[in-house]
This record gives sequence, structure tokens and C-alpha cells, in this order.
Amino acid sequence: MAFRGDRPRIGQVAQLAGVSATTVSHALNGRRPVSAETRRRIMDAIAELGYRPNVVARGLRAGRSLTVGLVIPDITNPFYPVLARGVQDVLGPAGYDEIITNTNGVRDLERAALDKMISRQVDGVAFAVFNTHADDLQPVIDAQIPVVRLGGRQSQPGVDLVHSDDEGGAREAVRYLLHSGYRRIAFICGPAAVGPAAERVAGYRAALAEAGVGPQQNLVVHTDFSRAGGAHGVEKLIRQRKRPDAVLCANDMMAIGALDAARERGLRVPDDLAVMGFDDIEAATLVTPQLTTIANPAREIGMACARLLLDRINGAAGPPHELVIPTRLVRRQSA
Repeated sequence: MAFRGDRPRIGQVAQLAGVSATTVSHALNGRRPVSAETRRRIMDAIAELGYRPNVVARGLRAGRSLTVGLVIPDITNPFYPVLARGVQDVLGPAGYDEIITNTNGVRDLERAALDKMISRQVDGVAFAVFNTHADDLQPVIDAQIPVVRLGGRQSQPGVDLVHSDDEGGAREAVRYLLHSGYRRIAFICGPAAVGPAAERVAGYRAALAEAGVGPQQNLVVHTDFSRAGGAHGVEKLIRQRKRPDAVLCANDMMAIGALDAARERGLRVPDDLAVMGFDDIEAATLVTPQLTTIANPAREIGMACARLLLDRINGAAGPPHELVIPTRLVRRQSA
């Protein structure tokens, strides 16, 4: 049975599936349970008719745009597409689309991205924080748009927070290096240790202090969160009179750059220089030697963020939530 002519409507789907239009709506937006058999009939009817939900009309009826903004610092870093996938896994079945904006971690671009999200009337914003200050988020809060920060530890009224255990992960990494016999351990982190990198530096220093290893001058290098940045950091470290025997990098892309620089200088990893990363992106297993790293579950972070946003969009009240996603050590060949 097929209807011809105008664009198929939800009532036609309901008639063909033998259910009500309300049941079709529940099956599509996932807000009410629908039996597997009923869902199958509905999806078969949708496929036969070529039905496409009118997202704009549905959003107008609900007083929403059915979009959320995801603001990230570097879309070329494989960590962030996986995080975006986690957000989509939760928001997609609920009928929401993502608008993704890249900021390069620049404060002016971060503020411009927030202004764009307000003008687009998104229903929520997930924001990977690097240089944004608390007052930069105030226009979004004033517009009554739910905000979830990704990373950092700054608490702020009206803003939920999701982050991995950045400090604990870095502490575990340094403990592992110390247990493996390394003593002169360097840390390559981002500019001025902003955002999550600040927590990782704190964990690095805490683990050294616990082991009775005093502050070691010139072993914390600030550079870009990139492969080139990691290479630059190692070049700077190995020019020192007493070079490190191990280096922890603030993310895996930096660690891969560190491997590049070590190879170019004729250093064997891990014999001459141990290298550790942070994130456990897919590329960590594609380099030689494979990266020892701290798994930072990007997809789980994205999913947790999306669930918080959905709760707020659907009217959940109460003080800001902070969700901490555990990290874990992944032992491979580079350290």
C-alpha cells in the first residue's frame, strides 16, 4: 500500500502501520517506550512511504530549534571527532542535530562561537574549554541556554561540567614511569597549561612530590597541542645539558611528535627516551613504537555531556552537576 502525490505525512505512516500518529511520534523521538514489533511496523511503513519527519515544524511546535552547539578547539585532533560521536549517539535518537565549531583554542574565537550559538537559537551548548573565562559564558546563561563545559575544573552557576580525571591520570602516568626506573621525567603541555592540561601538570607534580623527587628545573615545556608542538618540546628538552630520560605529553598527538623528534635525533624509544601520551586515540597503536598512554574515554565523555544537556533541555532544575570520567593506564612499547 503506498500513498502518492504530496509528501507523506505522519498520519499516513500511522494508517499503514496500524497505530496512532502519537505512537509513531513516540517511536521517532524515543520519549515513550514502544514495543519492538510496533517499532518494526512503523519503520517498515516509513521505508515504504519514504516519510521524512518535518524537523522544523516539530521544533516550532516544541518551541525549540532541535539543535545543539558543540564548540571544540581542534577538529583535526582525533580525540574530538570521537567525543562528537558520543554526543551524537545520545542526541541523535532524541531528534537533535549538532552544529560543530572549531576555535583553535583562541579566546576570541571561543567567544565568537558562543555568540553564533546564541544567534542560531540552539537548545544547548557543549563547550570544550581552553581560554574562555567565566564571564564569557554569561551571555549563553542569560539566554537561558543549557551549557555543559568539557574539561577544566572551574565551577560556575548555571553551567554543568564533564571532564576526565585529568589530574589522576597524569599522576598515574608519572607513578608508572617512576616505578619503571625513570627519574628525570619531563612534561610537554599546552600554552600556559590552560584547560585540562593544567590539571595534568598538577598530577605530574603531585606524583613527583609523593616520590620525593623535588622540582626539576626546565622540565615543563609549554607548546602547541599538536604533533609539531610535541616535536618542538622534545627538541627543546634534549638540547639541555642534562636531558630527561622520560617525557609525558599532554595528548597523544604531541607524543607522536615527540617520537618524530626522538627518531630524527637518533634516540631509541624507550631505551634512550621513554615517551608517554594522554588520550589513547586510535593513532596511538599505529605508530612505532606503539604509545604507552592514559586512556581518556572521549566517547563516554561526549555521551555523558549529551545526557546532561538533554536533562536540562527537558526542564531538569537544580545546582550544576560535575561528572568525572575515570582514566586508565594503557601499557605499550614507548615507555
